Amino acid sequence: MQNHTLAKLIILALLLSVILPIHAEEQKAASKFDPDNAFFALPLKGFFPGKTKKGELKTLNFYGTRRNGVWSAALGTATNNGKPVWNGALMPIDPTDLKVTKDSIVGTIKVTLVPDPWVPNDQKVREATLKIDGKIGAGRNNMEIAHASGSWTATIDEGDETLKAAGLAAKTEGQFNSGGLAGVGQLPVDNHSYDFTVFNLVSGKAYETHHTRHGVSIGVTDGKPSSLRTATIGLRGKPDVYTFHPLNIGKYEIHEDSFILPVKFKILSLDGDLLDYSITFEGKRIVNWLVGKWSGTAINDSGKEIPVSGFFRGDVRKGAARADKVDPRPWYNIVPDFSPPSPGEHPRLFFRKEDVAELRRRAATPEGQEIIELLRKQLNGSDGKTMPTSYNPAKLAYPYKGKKVPKNEQFKPEMGTYTITHAAGYGFLYQLTGDQLYADLARQCVEKGLEGQRGRDPRYSWVNPGGELRAGPSIGWTAVAYDLCYDGWDKEFRRKIALAIQNYNSTGGGEWDKPQEGGISLRKLVFQPRHGPISNHFGAVVGGSGLAILAILNDPGTDEELLEKYRKVMELQVVRSLSAGWGDGGYYKEGWGASRVGTQSSMLPLLQAMRNVLGHDYLNVERTNASAITMIPRSLMVLGNPAIFPYRSNMGSTYGRPEIGKESDNETITRGGYFSEGFGAIKDKHIPALLWTYENSFKDEKHLYDLRNYPHRTMLALINWPTFRGIKPKNPAEVMPLTSRDSLYDYFVFRNRFQDKNDIITTVLINQPKGTKPRNVMVWGLDGMRINMSEPQRAAEVKDYVVYKDGSAVLSAGNFAMAVDYTGTSGADAIIVTTEQKKESKGKDKTSKKSQKPPIAKDSKKASYTELELENTLMKVLVLSSENSLPDVSLDGSTLKVGDQKITYDQGRFRLATHGEELK
Repeated sequence: MQNHTLAKLIILALLLSVILPIHAEEQKAASKFDPDNAFFALPLKGFFPGKTKKGELKTLNFYGTRRNGVWSAALGTATNNGKPVWNGALMPIDPTDLKVTKDSIVGTIKVTLVPDPWVPNDQKVREATLKIDGKIGAGRNNMEIAHASGSWTATIDEGDETLKAAGLAAKTEGQFNSGGLAGVGQLPVDNHSYDFTVFNLVSGKAYETHHTRHGVSIGVTDGKPSSLRTATIGLRGKPDVYTFHPLNIGKYEIHEDSFILPVKFKILSLDGDLLDYSITFEGKRIVNWLVGKWSGTAINDSGKEIPVSGFFRGDVRKGAARADKVDPRPWYNIVPDFSPPSPGEHPRLFFRKEDVAELRRRAATPEGQEIIELLRKQLNGSDGKTMPTSYNPAKLAYPYKGKKVPKNEQFKPEMGTYTITHAAGYGFLYQLTGDQLYADLARQCVEKGLEGQRGRDPRYSWVNPGGELRAGPSIGWTAVAYDLCYDGWDKEFRRKIALAIQNYNSTGGGEWDKPQEGGISLRKLVFQPRHGPISNHFGAVVGGSGLAILAILNDPGTDEELLEKYRKVMELQVVRSLSAGWGDGGYYKEGWGASRVGTQSSMLPLLQAMRNVLGHDYLNVERTNASAITMIPRSLMVLGNPAIFPYRSNMGSTYGRPEIGKESDNETITRGGYFSEGFGAIKDKHIPALLWTYENSFKDEKHLYDLRNYPHRTMLALINWPTFRGIKPKNPAEVMPLTSRDSLYDYFVFRNRFQDKNDIITTVLINQPKGTKPRNVMVWGLDGMRINMSEPQRAAEVKDYVVYKDGSAVLSAGNFAMAVDYTGTSGADAIIVTTEQKKESKGKDKTSKKSQKPPIAKDSKKASYTELELENTLMKVLVLSSENSLPDVSLDGSTLKVGDQKITYDQGRFRLATHGEELK
């Protein structure tokens, strides 16, 4: 029954309602089954040995199309109810010898069992032969023109032991009971993208097989190839940043059930070399699935031609990608009058030698003395003139994992406990004082790290860190110490450390102290980070490895060619992070909390270091992606201590919470630094606004300069704090809009002002990453309110978006619409209106989801909530007033009246009768 449901829902519903021109009524009327023109869905239950967790036989699903008496396409999936039971590849099937009559389906099919990056472990391609013996009878419902059922036997010509290890068996047999046979119709090829996941495409040394996959997308317009793109594919199987290539396609064929597409493009190998590919995709199409083989050649930099081949799976998606729609703006500008550091010239990462005098001046000011006093306490608990006296005794990244150790017996770090940034802290004192004592203390800290000493957070260490996420910052901040102490260390020691960084390779504790496959090396972190940009790990890996590379680039005794290759690929990874994990409006795929795991540990400092070492300014450019990482979350804050902001995430509560700036937030390397690091990773014009936010929400004795435990943040505070440069705070409304949009995720922010805890912030997320919570419109601020309203239609196209300088806006996407009115015309501070569509059910109107009213007290004088019905639309109206004066709400035809404000609703869109100046 469940496999019947699978075939019926996945194939018949999709095929009949989306692709085929045959309507349900016509299908019901069809009295004849044409065996020469039909679509088949046969679930071969039990093909894969064992059962699922639900006790089901594991199924190989056969899908095939016959046109004019010939099998035109066929493929197989290893799924039960859409979930993989063996692997995630699509299987090419040759059904040539499978005969079909009006009454029977009998014969042989050959199935190519294609490995995905994980299954089978030996990555061997195998072929199974299946004998089918089935009968065809009348359809059992209105959706079927016929029904097939019967038995099958399968053989794989290989030994049982080898097959058992691969999750297969030499001989299997079972039954099939189809989800119903369907007719065929024309599959469109007019305006689509053929998106391939190409297995084993990327050449070079692979630490993990999934890195050999690559995405290739071919746009098809009017049946002809019109664009060519490629993309890196991350651990989770999704392409991230597509890059367009010149359209270089040979003699092609594009039919409704098959295609031949010869293409040429250049991509980086797994060793960081540029390879010139010339390959041909040849495959079949079933509905919107693509399956087949590819083959051709790859030519490396030296001109050597390498034969390459493999398999692919793919999808056909509506809409051909267009190269002319690509944003041509550069990711960075060159810093004016930039002079690159010479080989062996240090410091370089966060300041140059000519800047030391100014830093010493700052350190002598009353504010600077406060910062340096805190730095010294962070280093040893007192004056910073000796090594730390507190060290984490852990020998593993997760010392208490699986052990029952009472809390009072677990190690408790204190002010002055050794961290992975202690060496950098001592190195900064060396720069400020010129005293050799501090260079020597930094050296001792580095030596302890190389010997295996773990930080206050034991996951961070030079030796066997807790996975790549912890390795990146551990290497990076050690490299910062090298940069700061270069002139204070003897030639042999600094060369030793430079090579230790360049050739870094550790077993790596993995997430739970299990050795990571392939170990953890700088080479792997740069060329093949395990996780892609949609994971919070990625920013920490790229940030830490980037700091390491820039610290030793071109230095005596290092491999200049290798490090330059690392540098180029590292910057490509930065762009991947900024364009695929982060959008252009400060939203991150995994939401708040998780985002700062990467940014606060090393990614933000890397953006600053690239300006100083390379002259590459990713912040003061037209693109907003880099600067928005710091600015947008801060601009979302409802002022207070702690500040709060409308918190969304698809990660657990351990990653973060709405409150920001509490003392505990600064206890880890991934929390805190919102300002000490942030001032160095934001557009120059936004620095006064960020300073205003700090002074109006964070500035108190507990959070002096947003610092607590980690010395590197105290160093960055002296380097970055804007008041040392005479910059004064400005209300953010003076330097940036009250609204913002992240176009990658369609995340919108509408704010009425920056003033106090009664500010009102409204946010909505349309293109919600999977698992994001909450999904509703969020209205936070006035009188401490945290109100959730309607949930928008997910991933709908934004069709109407108008914003005004006062923060008001109207927005619609799919069947969802909203209006935000901050004009005060109504007599209230804010009106937020959202819609929910209703649908018919058994003659009665029912909302698509049960409407949940926000928790507003009936006697509230600051907020009112009203629900109004207009035809098939439910309007939710929230009115907020700080003056305890709530205007009446009513509906006159299609016009919503709230006090003196009128908001019309027409064709799924809102319009404000009274509004301010439109913001372009």
